[in-house]
Amino acid sequence: MKIGLALAAGGVKGISHIATLKLLEEYNVKPEIITGSSAGSIIAGLYGLYGNSEKVYEKFSSAIDKFLPLFKKYYNKLNKSSGTWGILQRSLIPIEEYYPFFRYLFGRKKFSDCKIQIGVVTFDNENANSLLITEGYLVDAIMASSSVPGVFSPLWLAGVQNTDGGVLSPVPVSEAIKMGADFVIASTFSRTPIDYPKDQLELMFYIDTWKEIEIEYIDLDNANVVIYYRIPYEWFEFPKYEQIYQSALSYAYERREDFDPRNWR
Repeated sequence: MKIGLALAAGGVKGISHIATLKLLEEYNVKPEIITGSSAGSIIAGLYGLYGNSEKVYEKFSSAIDKFLPLFKKYYNKLNKSSGTWGILQRSLIPIEEYYPFFRYLFGRKKFSDCKIQIGVVTFDNENANSLLITEGYLVDAIMASSSVPGVFSPLWLAGVQNTDGGVLSPVPVSEAIKMGADFVIASTFSRTPIDYPKDQLELMFYIDTWKEIEIEYIDLDNANVVIYYRIPYEWFEFPKYEQIYQSALSYAYERREDFDPRNWR
């Protein structure tokens, strides 16, 4: 049986996927295929390179710490983006600002450098469908997969502009199956929209969250095991990554029976 692991989009909440990897390691479960959208693709790429959850946490957390002033700037931009200025901008954050973060994580590493088969999902803006990437430079594919529409600049890949893989594949289960997985574990989050949007940016996120929930149901129906994390933070609250990870780890240990292969069907 070839085990696949599908890691959901979710911004900084994606650090929760490391808790999934840690528990799977404790049960000696070794995914042979890992797919990821957006933040899920970051964790997928790092685990593909290092094959160790502690090393992934060390690398990801050090990157956030190193670029924390930049993430705080993102947070401020998102909180101040209402009004005409926010509407007229093609993106709040240009590629030049966030590229160093991904370069720090992946450098010139390629998919072929990974110890585990990795699939990164992006959204093809021109053809309006998901694009599964399994070769080339990790930094290009993962940065494109993590480019939230309207927030980060889209990237050119294969002659077309690409944005966040979570647009159509918030949890890329079908992509893991496409890559040959017979049994798929999905690691995702409870997605709850804000009570009521107070400006146009919050309205965009509000609508997007509901669409994401509906789309996610379709993919999760094809997963054999689903791990849900309840993370009470916004996707862009990177300064709180340690609290998010510890919360996810505590939850994972509370539900550790979900990670035990003897309980799988």
